[in-house]
Amino acid sequence: MSDDSRLLPVPADVYRAASFAPDPEPEQPAVPLTHYLWILKRHRWKIAAFVLASVVCTWVVSKRLTPIYESTATIDIDRSMPTGVVGQQANTIDAAYDADQFLATQIRLIQSNSVLRPVVQQYRLRDPGKQGQDASAEAAIRIQRTPVSLGGLKVTRPPNTYLLLIAYRSPDPDLAANVANAVANSYLHRTFEIRYNATADLSTFME
Repeated sequence: MSDDSRLLPVPADVYRAASFAPDPEPEQPAVPLTHYLWILKRHRWKIAAFVLASVVCTWVVSKRLTPIYESTATIDIDRSMPTGVVGQQANTIDAAYDADQFLATQIRLIQSNSVLRPVVQQYRLRDPGKQGQDASAEAAIRIQRTPVSLGGLKVTRPPNTYLLLIAYRSPDPDLAANVANAVANSYLHRTFEIRYNATADLSTFME
C-alpha cells in the first residue's frame, strides 16, 4: 500500500523583537518659593554682614578720594571778524576759509607754549619738586626754552558750532576757574598780538 501522505514542515516559532521606545524623561520637581525664602532666612546674617561691609568700604574709599573740580571757559569764534587791524584789511571779511581747519588751528594755538607759559608762570603751575631741582641759572634758562603744558587742560569744540571750550581740572575750585579764564584771556591776547605784528610788519615793508 502506497503512502501518499506528505510530510509537512512544522512551522517554527516566530519571535518578534519588542520595540524599545525611549523612556520619558522624568520631570524635574518644581522648587517651591518657600524653599528660597527659607534659604534667605537661614543666611540672613551673612547677607546683612556682606552688605554692611560693602557699604563701609565704599564710604571709606569715597572719603579718601580727592574731589576734582572742572571749570570751562567758552570762546566764540566770529567769522565776520576782519582779517586785519588797520588799513583796507580792517574792512574786509574773509568768509571763504575752511571752518574745520581754522578751528583746529585755534585749538592748537590755545595749547601752544606762547599761550600757556604766562598762565603757568602767573599761577605757578609747575611741579614744586622740579622747581627745587632746577634752582641754578642754567636750569632756569633751560626751563624758559622748554615748552610748557598743562595736564588738566582740555580744549574741545562742540560739533557744528564755532565755539571753543577751554576746561581745566584742579582740586582747588578757585584755581580751576582762574586758570580756565586766564588761558582764554591769554589766547585772545596772543591772537591780537599776531594780527598786530603782521600788520606792523606789512606797514614797515610798505614804507
